[in-house]
Amino acid sequence: MSKVKQWAEDTAEKSVDKIISKLKDGQIDLDTAKNMIMKVDNLQMIGIDSENVEEVIEDTFYDKVAS
Repeated sequence: MSKVKQWAEDTAEKSVDKIISKLKDGQIDLDTAKNMIMKVDNLQMIGIDSENVEEVIEDTFYDKVAS
């Protein structure tokens, strides 16, 4: 995989993780988190779209709560 593609994926993943952390901490609500995630650059590279964004949030949110 090219370095640029890997960087784009890593950056998108980190941005989504930060948003989900804010949701977990109660700084933002679910709708705000969904809207913020949908604005992340290169989102399609990590497989998130408008159809599965809520599922991704729930999966990641519960993983982080369990950790």
